[in-house]
Amino acid sequence: IDMIWSVFRTPDQDPTTQTYAQLNANAEKRSKSCRSAQMPSLKHLKMRDYETVYEPSDDTYLLIDAIGYDLDLMDGQIASIIDRDDVPKLYRSEIKRTCEIGCGTGVPSVYLAMRLRAMTGGKTNNCNECNADTTKGKNDNGRESIMHYVTDINPDAIRIAKWTAEVNGIPLEEFHAIQCDLASKINDPVDVLIFNPPYVPTPDEEVGSNGIEASWAGGKDGRVVLDRALSDISRLLAFPHGVAYVVVVDDNYPEELAMIMNERYEIKVIPILRRRARNEFLTILRMTPTRMFQRKE
Repeated sequence: IDMIWSVFRTPDQDPTTQTYAQLNANAEKRSKSCRSAQMPSLKHLKMRDYETVYEPSDDTYLLIDAIGYDLDLMDGQIASIIDRDDVPKLYRSEIKRTCEIGCGTGVPSVYLAMRLRAMTGGKTNNCNECNADTTKGKNDNGRESIMHYVTDINPDAIRIAKWTAEVNGIPLEEFHAIQCDLASKINDPVDVLIFNPPYVPTPDEEVGSNGIEASWAGGKDGRVVLDRALSDISRLLAFPHGVAYVVVVDDNYPEELAMIMNERYEIKVIPILRRRARNEFLTILRMTPTRMFQRKE
């Protein structure tokens, strides 16, 4: 297996610094120690739906594990930490608005919405993990609702994401699905941003459709769409508490990506969870702003 694995990696994908190599090692430790997030129900979908919308897979599972890990930190459910980056980045009182770019079935945003509603006393469906603490908080007793925005260029994804929210007990007045390119129609700052970009290296001409190909075709180094989204992430993350969760693979050169975000936008990037999945290493990058974005008047 290791001989087969080596075919899919090149030496230039290894970290160039000991610091980043240690961050990767810590992320792998976290992925082994964190609990597996419970998937929202997708019982409403049929196989034909996955002909036009990306079916949740290993990257989706790791993404919701990372979100769940930080929510568990926020909720005091993790007793020990791996390193100094294991500090709560999310605070329920500060989360008013979330956004997922390229939502597909809507699973990550629906999972986040279910967990947040459960932490403040709201009711959800189909999730023991989410309903475990429904006696806490005041979500159904006067507390302002959290608004969740999801975007996708694929109209089928917009329809299915709304359906996923509804099936899992998320009120549609709190869940807004918008068909657009990346986050072009989202203007206000968000407290949590989620992005599982098309990260597979492909010829650039395969990038940019509004069908199922848009969910995986990433162009050169799998970075064409992700690089376009960096300015959106920068302008949308609320300061100082905003946090983004972004899926990458080693083909995307995540260490270089972290340097770009730091140097160009002053956004700190660390790998929060990292796991081997078949022929690739999946990593969830946690991004947090270190300064307020300067908005043009």
